[in-house]
Amino acid sequence: MTPQKAKDKYLKDREDDARYDTIDTIQRGLDHFITWCEYEGIENLNTIGGRELLSYKNWCKENTENNTVSLNGLLSILRRFLVFCVKIEAVKSKVPDKVPIPKIPDDEDVCYEKPTDEEVEQAVAYLETYEPASRRHVEYAIIKENGNRVGALRAIDEEDVDLKEQVIEFQDRQENDYTDEKGTPLKNGTDGEREINISKELAELIRRYLNNPDRHDVTDMFGREPLLTTRYGRPSVETIRRDLYKLTRPCTYADSCPHDRDIDSCEATKSYNASKCPSSHSPHPLRRWSIEHQIDRGVPKDQLSDRVDVSVPVLNKHYDLRKEERKRKQRLKTFEKLFDGYGDPDATLSETELAALMNDDGMIDPVALNELIAKSEKEQTPSHDRSSNDSDTEGERDEGQLGITDFSEGPNAVWQPAVIPVLAGVAVGKWIPGRLTHELEALAPPSEDSPWPNQSRAAKGMAAYALYVCLVSVNFALLGLLPA
Repeated sequence: MTPQKAKDKYLKDREDDARYDTIDTIQRGLDHFITWCEYEGIENLNTIGGRELLSYKNWCKENTENNTVSLNGLLSILRRFLVFCVKIEAVKSKVPDKVPIPKIPDDEDVCYEKPTDEEVEQAVAYLETYEPASRRHVEYAIIKENGNRVGALRAIDEEDVDLKEQVIEFQDRQENDYTDEKGTPLKNGTDGEREINISKELAELIRRYLNNPDRHDVTDMFGREPLLTTRYGRPSVETIRRDLYKLTRPCTYADSCPHDRDIDSCEATKSYNASKCPSSHSPHPLRRWSIEHQIDRGVPKDQLSDRVDVSVPVLNKHYDLRKEERKRKQRLKTFEKLFDGYGDPDATLSETELAALMNDDGMIDPVALNELIAKSEKEQTPSHDRSSNDSDTEGERDEGQLGITDFSEGPNAVWQPAVIPVLAGVAVGKWIPGRLTHELEALAPPSEDSPWPNQSRAAKGMAAYALYVCLVSVNFALLGLLPA
């Protein structure tokens, strides 16, 4: 049997148990094997053995841009394909076991790529300034806040968003009536269906986007109304990826290049080459940033697991990269609340306080406990001792200068009867400048030919000025700023 014919049979067989995205991954993986077979002139799978499989592995390393992790996945696809070929008697029974699958080092199995906090803030600032309430603004904001996959983001319909309750619902919607499109499936199928809470800010951004006159109000090929739209309908996964690649180039959001490239001549400035910028990234690094950020803020992993559709073991292996010392200190905050002998003895909760943290299952509610810890930390934040500062300042005053305490004791106290003329003087003082200005302007109005006032106006002006000076002097005397 030819390699191509065996591949077609295998893909047809997998349609019954594999998702559309999985089928697509298998097909792309086996395309490399078919290309190699054509290059080697292999027309019958019966000729495949251990030497040929080792040759194929080396060919993949030299002709494809795959690291150990990707090569492991590529050869794993081939092995499962060959297991199927054994069933249909296209290859010998021991051939699948001869596939040389490389072992992945523990540190290489984890991808650490993610944007920095500063880069995320710069991207958000750019969107809010130059692309407010745009599709790309919403795409970036949803992934940043929630850490969902790009496929889940694409799957959101308008009806899945409840702006009043601040909720987004993710549903697995597969369409089996189309050969080239399988709807909007979630990676983990119906197990990945969930409702998540969103912030008021994100809900308001989505509201503005829905009311944006530049948004295309369309339906997709399945007759549904997607949240994110293009003029042709629902954006593809690749469209959303390109959106983020273009946005995350430093020359876009910061108008600078950290790689010392000439922005005018750099090939990555072209939209279709945005992924060639060393600093640009796809949605997944932003998802990693979001998940790590939520872990760092103390979101319980069992709840975060449901929110981002990732198991707790995967969160521990791939996303919780905090230093062990920091993890220990965060655990200590929990232990000192629950048990005697840990950390601050005064922080241990009483039985009554512990009972208030219990949920319906009789277990400690982790959210309530984290909120209590955060509240305790806030209360322990040192504040300035205002009384000591005041006393220090008081000691530095010149003799005879009034201090704050002088206004609460003796004749200068604000509650003393002596304050009445002071308040009256302040009130009159507010009125006098305007009146004085009016009188002085009246002395020589611009319409008169002569700047010299008559005797009546001069007398009124002098009287007003004298009254002003008198009241100011009385105020100063009452305040103790002039000698009695």
